[in-house]
Amino acid sequence: MAGGRNREWIRKKMTAAAAGGSLRVRALSTALRQRRRRLPRVDLLRFFYESIVFRLLWVLESIIVLARLCFFFLRFGFRL
Repeated sequence: MAGGRNREWIRKKMTAAAAGGSLRVRALSTALRQRRRRLPRVDLLRFFYESIVFRLLWVLESIIVLARLCFFFLRFGFRL
């Protein structure tokens, strides 16, 4: 929602700049346009969440593999 209001505000400022020709408003809209061209922000919370989930799944998979090995050795003995 905030993005829509922000765009509407920029549109109003751009129309005001076209009508009045104010240098300050043109500089503001140019700065906003340059800010949009930069690389997108990385959501740190999502990054940490994905990292934690990855580690948890890795540990869970390790436990399952270890449990299967223990079951195999207990069921069939240590002779191969």
